[in-house]
Amino acid sequence: MNADKNIPEKSGRFIRRTGKKDDTVILIHGWGVRALFMDRLADFLIGDGYTVLNYDYLTSRKHIPEHAADFLARFREENITGKIFFLTHSMGGLVLRHAMANMTSEECRRIDSIVMLGPPNKGSLLAIPGRLPVLNWFNRSWGDMVPGSKNLQIPAPAYLPPVGIIAGLRDGKVAFKDTALPDGMPFERTCADCSHPGLRHPENTGAQILKFFRKKTFI
Repeated sequence: MNADKNIPEKSGRFIRRTGKKDDTVILIHGWGVRALFMDRLADFLIGDGYTVLNYDYLTSRKHIPEHAADFLARFREENITGKIFFLTHSMGGLVLRHAMANMTSEECRRIDSIVMLGPPNKGSLLAIPGRLPVLNWFNRSWGDMVPGSKNLQIPAPAYLPPVGIIAGLRDGKVAFKDTALPDGMPFERTCADCSHPGLRHPENTGAQILKFFRKKTFI
């Protein structure tokens, strides 16, 4: 994945697409890309009737907790009715977890369920170069994902909705074991036979995503 170009900072925004249902799925993309990389999933979910809020933000210019603060401010501005679901890819799962750590119990309980695609919950060895000062200067969030980073030490939310994790069998960026939530936090996990970017393709993960949203289980 290519990192963002050196452009001025600005907080994120939602790209809204309205479906037939009153239920909303919020998408949060991962490191080095933009919301358009989640468009195939957005199309798929709209086809099933969901309203979609696709969150767009510049991943390189801030640390993950700062992205989460921006996201939470935008989330609170939205007048969302009906059920709320989250679908994240890669670093987007960490942005959501940091945001939820600062949500009220009521806000957390409004979330029906969460599906994370290839989340580096315990980090990724590919993030190690991001600790180099010259790289950290223009790409601050990359080093946040190094195993053991302080920004991976995320407080538990006031309430944790059902969480489903889909790991790629040929991920190559996030190891299967590193997709797990921290010890003591419940989750269900399954696999898809695809790469890390391939987790964003509905033909690889769409059926599993819908099953978890509907039943809170992949079984």
